[in-house]
Amino acid sequence: MTQLLPDVDAEREKCREFLEGFKAAGAGGATERKYQAALQNIANREQKTLDIYLDDLHEFFAESDPEFSKSVEHNSRRYVKLFCEAADSAMPAPTRSDIAEDIFDVIADEVNQYQQKERLDQLMMSGQLPAEDPNQGQAMRADMPGVPINELPPALLRRFDVCLKMRGTAPLVNLRAVSSAHVGSLVAFKGIVTYMTDVKPLIRIATYVDNESGQQVYQEVTGRSFMPLQTAPQSPSQPSRPSCLQLEPLSSKFVKFQELKVQEMAEEVPEGSTPRALTVHCTGDLTRLVKPGDQVVISGVLCPQPYTGFRALRAGLVTSTFIEAMEIKVDKVSYTKVAVSDDDQEMIQQLRAEGNVYNRLSQSIAPEIFGHEDVKKALLLLMVGGVTNELGDGMKLRGDIHMCLMGDPGVAKSQLLKHIVNISPRAVYSTGKGSSGVGLTAAVVRDPVTNDFILEGGALVLADKGICCIDEFDKMDEGDRTAIHEVMEQQTVSIAKAGVTTTLNARTTVLAAANPAMGRYDPRRSPTENIALPAALLSRFDLMWLILDRPEEDTDAALADHVLKVHKTGEPPAPEDFEPLTPRQLRAYIRAAKQYRPTVPDELTEYIAGVYAELRSDEQKTKVPHSYTTPRTLMSILRLSQALAKLRFASTVVQSDVDEALRLMKMSKSSLSDRRGQRGRQDPVSAVYRRMNDHWRRDARARRHGIPFAKIRELCTGLVTDREGPGALIRQCLEEYSDLGVIVVQRDASGQEIVRFIE
Repeated sequence: MTQLLPDVDAEREKCREFLEGFKAAGAGGATERKYQAALQNIANREQKTLDIYLDDLHEFFAESDPEFSKSVEHNSRRYVKLFCEAADSAMPAPTRSDIAEDIFDVIADEVNQYQQKERLDQLMMSGQLPAEDPNQGQAMRADMPGVPINELPPALLRRFDVCLKMRGTAPLVNLRAVSSAHVGSLVAFKGIVTYMTDVKPLIRIATYVDNESGQQVYQEVTGRSFMPLQTAPQSPSQPSRPSCLQLEPLSSKFVKFQELKVQEMAEEVPEGSTPRALTVHCTGDLTRLVKPGDQVVISGVLCPQPYTGFRALRAGLVTSTFIEAMEIKVDKVSYTKVAVSDDDQEMIQQLRAEGNVYNRLSQSIAPEIFGHEDVKKALLLLMVGGVTNELGDGMKLRGDIHMCLMGDPGVAKSQLLKHIVNISPRAVYSTGKGSSGVGLTAAVVRDPVTNDFILEGGALVLADKGICCIDEFDKMDEGDRTAIHEVMEQQTVSIAKAGVTTTLNARTTVLAAANPAMGRYDPRRSPTENIALPAALLSRFDLMWLILDRPEEDTDAALADHVLKVHKTGEPPAPEDFEPLTPRQLRAYIRAAKQYRPTVPDELTEYIAGVYAELRSDEQKTKVPHSYTTPRTLMSILRLSQALAKLRFASTVVQSDVDEALRLMKMSKSSLSDRRGQRGRQDPVSAVYRRMNDHWRRDARARRHGIPFAKIRELCTGLVTDREGPGALIRQCLEEYSDLGVIVVQRDASGQEIVRFIE
């Protein structure tokens, strides 16, 4: 059965009819010709891309030709050419008089003048024009058939690209499902950019100069390769003569070209399979829109590309494929590239008005996971980060907070990492056993386009200005693990391989998860033996958290009840007065908090220095050394304090921020020396007393004026998680230790309760 091909002229006329006749509501509500306005902007050199929306095509031809939009979608490359030709014929005259001429305007003027002269010569030779009356020949020039006015190829003077936009209802195709059935069709898929080339010029119109006659010859290039012309094409009526063509780069037309490698998302890879990748060709304004590590949604035309050279001998009839990009959208934009919208600003103001922002934000992180309140608070501070400072002499003080979760199997370490990847707009997830040092930092590969050696970034480079989550950190080889040292402190990757010597940025927050040395924490061994990580690496982590799986009847029953409810309802069992924030809301709040750069006031420097000296002294007195307190610990205190100040939208760090940072650090330090069951026997009343006593010893102002009751409540934040707060626990502590004669409860001049220690 013979299938009739569509009439090209009729299809081109439909394209022109659409460009001239489609109307849409404008900015003021009035109806305007949408594409005529776009063509006018192109004529005025104010726009370089003509976007054709398939939804508009479907609406315009809904009655006359309902299948036209489908034809455009399934034969996209042909219709892009037809739309270009239709736009050329429908292009209005420019309305601006201040348009600067470019090289192609000059070429067009020269060709027109040359053709006018040739035309006059033909008229004179034919006797239609007397030699003494050239003006009559110019008047007859437009009426004489058969002589073209302009022999320039239309693509040479075309200053726009046509891009087809997918319909809003079109589903995304899995990258693995893109097959031969989509060749020539418009397809949209989601993936992560793993590789990109430099932007290079790609020739579209090759211009040659004939050395004998001085005429210019044009060759249109439609692919990645072409055979240059050696001799000028001659018509049968012209006498044969030798010619030698020379390429003229100045008069040739080039476009910006960039090649991307897009890999399918990790959640779309079937079990036991390797991720697949597609090559994407970007031209014009679609270049330099993304960088490695970005999650993107790309729509384009799937095109075949035959192999060339020796590869063609082995490939036979098999061809490779690539995507000719039409639209690129970054799926998750970094915090710094998106301004806080009005809706997000309203949500943030409402959240701050309700109070208790710190606890609510932390409890919204992985609400399906039971417990780990302090761990989630630390993860919240990790996403917010501190303040990165660059000194006048070039020294850089990092603001990113690194954290390592170490614990027994089954305590949801990996799930916490996966949730952080989902929340963060730029994050890379990898495992220690499946990652090499080159895969984490950078590799030197050969560029298939230019055949030069180039650097291909690893996971840490892809996560620049984001978070790199490394699971099974303890399973990494020691040689591969040392590659992370430079990234964690200097935040750069230095490469000296294959003649390539350079430094790449890796401004990355490292979140690692590991198991103890023997698989489970052994209380009979020292913490250093259980952790089994070098001190040079441990000191680079701002927080090292040990999560033990201890058998406790009450905790195990609550955990089982929580897990069963999650499996039954598919959502976390939240209290009636608490609704977890969505990941989008969390990103919006963190984005707003990251805009602040809090500083540490002078009055806190002595306090922080005293705390740091006390930490070093306590470590020296410990019989079994388990800590790794170094000068980096002092910077960790500052970074955590600055992150807490950012959550308050404050420009200055206060003492409560430092105290909370110390509390989190002590919780992480105490977990390192934990013994199974030891913390389960800790009395919460004694914990309240210890916090009051620590504050009394550190703060000279408290020793002079006493500790206010409100300050005690602040110190005891986190001891209890119910909504009643630690008030009842504090009252019990004050009564017991007052009866023992250790403390005394008084009232100050304003009538507020204060606590003094009896020394």
